[in-house]
Amino acid sequence: MSATAPTATPPPSRAADAFARFLGTRMPAGEARMSPRQVRWLGALLIAAQIPQAFHLPVAIALLGIGLVAARFVLLHREATGTGAGEWRVPSWALALGALVIALAIRRSYGYFLGREPSIAFLFVLCGIKFLEARARRDGTLILCLAAFVLITPFLTSQTMLAAALALPGIVVFGGALDVLARPAEGPGAAMGWHAPLRRATLTMLQGLPIAALLFFMFPRLAAPLWGLPADRGARTGLSDIMEPGTFTSLTLSDDVAFRVEFDGAVPPPAQRYWRGPILSRYDGRSWTVVPLPLLPGVPAPARGRAVAYTVTLEPGNQPFFFALDLPASTPQATGNDGGATLPTFLGMTQGRQLLSRAPIAQGVRYRELSVLQDRFPSTSALDARVNLRLPDRNPRTVAFARELRTQHPDAGAYINAVLRHFRQEKFVYTLAPPLYEHEPVDQFLFDTRRGFCEHYASAFVVLLRAAGIPARIVTGYQGGEMNPAGGYMIVRQSDAHAWAEALVDGTWIRVDPTAAVAPSRVERGFASAVPAGEPVPLFARLDGGWLKDLGLVWDAVNHGWRNHVVDFNYQRQRELWRQMSFDTFAPWQVVVGVMAAGGLWCAFVLLWMARRRRRKERALVLWDDVCRRLARAGLPRQPHEGPLAFAARAAARWPQFAIALSAIGEAYAALRYGALPAGARERTALVDTLEHAIGALPSPSTLRATP
Repeated sequence: MSATAPTATPPPSRAADAFARFLGTRMPAGEARMSPRQVRWLGALLIAAQIPQAFHLPVAIALLGIGLVAARFVLLHREATGTGAGEWRVPSWALALGALVIALAIRRSYGYFLGREPSIAFLFVLCGIKFLEARARRDGTLILCLAAFVLITPFLTSQTMLAAALALPGIVVFGGALDVLARPAEGPGAAMGWHAPLRRATLTMLQGLPIAALLFFMFPRLAAPLWGLPADRGARTGLSDIMEPGTFTSLTLSDDVAFRVEFDGAVPPPAQRYWRGPILSRYDGRSWTVVPLPLLPGVPAPARGRAVAYTVTLEPGNQPFFFALDLPASTPQATGNDGGATLPTFLGMTQGRQLLSRAPIAQGVRYRELSVLQDRFPSTSALDARVNLRLPDRNPRTVAFARELRTQHPDAGAYINAVLRHFRQEKFVYTLAPPLYEHEPVDQFLFDTRRGFCEHYASAFVVLLRAAGIPARIVTGYQGGEMNPAGGYMIVRQSDAHAWAEALVDGTWIRVDPTAAVAPSRVERGFASAVPAGEPVPLFARLDGGWLKDLGLVWDAVNHGWRNHVVDFNYQRQRELWRQMSFDTFAPWQVVVGVMAAGGLWCAFVLLWMARRRRRKERALVLWDDVCRRLARAGLPRQPHEGPLAFAARAAARWPQFAIALSAIGEAYAALRYGALPAGARERTALVDTLEHAIGALPSPSTLRATP
C-alpha cells in the first residue's frame, strides 16, 4: 500500500487575509505585537486622560468610555491567569456596529452631532473601543495620539488651575507610555516595574521646564490668535435675549461666575451696582424679547456723575453682549498699556446703551471700561415712545387698574410713584418659588397670588406703565456683586441676575427697580436676604456660608491669578513685562541672542549633569547596558530570564565571526557582577578594560544587522 504525500496548505489570498482581519481573527503579517505590559501602560494612559474629561460629559458616556478600557484589563487578567479560553478578541465588525450605535445615542442625548461637545464625547468612547481591539504596535501608536488629544479637550471647557492639575498625571503617564512602547516588547527592560518609566518621564519634564518657561515669557506673541473654535450649540448658563416667567429663578440657583471686576478706585455701593445687559421691549403676553436698536456713531457724553474705571474678566456665555455699570461712558478696551486697542469682537453701543459684540462670546474676554454712576440718560430716537408702548390684547384686569390709577395721577412721575407705593403697601412676596402663571400671567401675579421674583415685578411694572401711556421697557443684567477679600476684586455670579425697568419721562430714560419697592434688602445685601426662610439658596449667595464659602473665595482668587498671569498672558501683558524688565531697551537681535544663550547654558548644564551621573554609575553596568542596547537594535534583544553568559553564547551563535569578543564580554561582565573578586582594585580594573576593549571590537548595530 503506497503512502499518501501530505498536502501543503496554500497561503491565504489577499482578500481572505483582509476579510480575516476585518472579522478580528488575524493580525497583519509581520506586524509587531505589543506585550501585555505595553497594553497595560496604554490602558493606564487612557484612564489618566479620560478622568479629567469625564467631569464634562454625561454620566452614561463617561462610564461607558472608562468601562471599555477596564474591560480590556479584565481580558488581560484572564489571559495571564489562564481563566479564559485563550486570547479573546472582539470582532472588528462588532466594534464598528457598536461605534455606530453609540454615535446615534450621542446624537439623541445632545440633540445634534456636528459640534464640539458631542464630538468630544464620541472620541472619548472611541478611545475605549480602539483600546479593546489593539494588538499591534501601530495600534499603540494610534492610541498614544488619541490620548494626547483627549488630554487637551478639558481645556476647551475650563482653563482653571484645577484643570491643569488634573491633566498633569496624564502627561507624566504619557511620557512613561512612550518610553515603554519605544522599547522592545521582549528583552532587557521589558519586565521593569512602573517606577522606572515614570521616573524617566518626570525627569525629562523637569529638565524641559526652564526652557518652556523661557519660551513662555520671551517668545513673541501675536496680538490676536491665529484661530478659534466655533461656538458650540450646547446650552450655557447665563443671560439671554429673552425673558419669560422662571428665567431668573433658574439662574439665581446657580453659583457659576458671570464675570469678575477689578476697580481702579473705590468700589461703588451695592445700590449702584447695576450691570447693564440686554434690553427687552417686545412683549407677546408671556415672553419679553429684544427689539434690535441702531448703533450710536460714538459714545455720547453722559451727564455729571461719579466716574468709575474698572477691568472686567467676562466668562464665556455664548451671547453677543458685554456688561458694564450704568451708564457706560466708553467702549470696551483691551487690557494692557499698548494704546488701549479696541477689542476685535466689539461691535458698538446701541441707543439703549447696551454694548454688543460682533459674535457670541464663546471664550473668556478681559476688557477695561469706564462708567458714570447715574440712573438716567436722554433718549436719542423718536421711535422709543412708539416701540415701548405696545401691548398685546391680554391681562384685562391690569389694563383696567392702570387706567383707573392714571386718572388719579395724571403726572407721569406721580403715577410711577403710585405704582411703586402699591407694590410696597400690598402684601406682595419676593420668592424663588412663585406659582406657575399660564394664561394671563400679569393679572394672576398682581391680583391673585402676589408672589414672584424680579422678572415678575419688572414685567408687571412695565405693563402697568404702558397701559397708562408711559413708554417703558425691561433691562436685564446683574445687580450686586461680592468683593473677594482674598483677591481684592468683585465676583458677579449668575445668582446676581436681575431684571429692572426703564421709563421714558420727558424724553429721558429713568431707571426704576420695582423689586426694590418690595424687597429693599435685595439691592443692598443680595437676594438671599430677601427670600423667605427655607427656600434654596446657593452656597456663595448665602449670608452665612461659613468656612466653606471662605475657602471657595480663596480658591477663586488663586484661579483668578492663574488666569490673569498664565492663561491670559497675551501680547499686551508680555510687552508690559518686557518694559518692567527693561528688555525694550535692547535691540531685537540682542534679545534673541540672550534667549538662545540662556537656553544653551541650561542644555549644557543638563548634559553635564547627565554625563556626571553616568560616570557615577557602575562602569561595568553602563557598558553592559550599552551592549544589550546595541544588540537589541541589531535584532537580538536579551530575554528577561537570560544571564550574561547565556546571552553572549546566543549572540556568538548568531554572529560567529565575533564569537571571541562576545564570549569575552559575557565572561568579564559575569565575573564583575556576580564573581568573587580580590579586595584589590587592579583585577577589577583589568576586567573592566577587557569588557571595554571587547565591546569596541563589535561593529555598529546596522552592520551587525546586515551581517549574514
